[in-house]
Amino acid sequence: MAEDGALSDWAQRAASAAGDGLINAVETEHQLNLCVTVASWASLAELLKNDPDFALNYPADLCAYEQNEYFHLWYRLSSLETHRTVIIDVLLESEFLTAPSLLSLWPGLNWHERECFDLYGIRFEGHPDQADSAQMRILLPEDWEGHPFRSDYEPVFSGNPLHGPQERN
Repeated sequence: MAEDGALSDWAQRAASAAGDGLINAVETEHQLNLCVTVASWASLAELLKNDPDFALNYPADLCAYEQNEYFHLWYRLSSLETHRTVIIDVLLESEFLTAPSLLSLWPGLNWHERECFDLYGIRFEGHPDQADSAQMRILLPEDWEGHPFRSDYEPVFSGNPLHGPQERN
């Protein structure tokens, strides 16, 4: 790590790859945290996976959360060779909840992308199941309406404990 909070050459190269889409970059001893726009995410992901200086070959985590007018996709990518970790926070505007699918780079993200769709309604362009919402569901029944982790979710009481929220336990 460079002194005085400046980024090392390695981290600066990753941050530069985000171009105008870089919102923030913070580096610690073994981890780089980048906040980027969704427009810059696909090209940055390709560099982080395929460039031998990064070799982020292990997608340890993908989750989502909602904050104010944004949704965040939060990726933890690690390299089994270099022992470095990069945390990527991808900002999505609430009106446009679409991000590129990264299954071509990290096939292990399949279920993670499906979970983000199921719980938040985030669509992943290029995901093999994207055209069929029922196939994208991974935790909830195929005919479930809505995405329960969103702040605007309105539960529909079905009366069936296996099929939706209940008025009482």
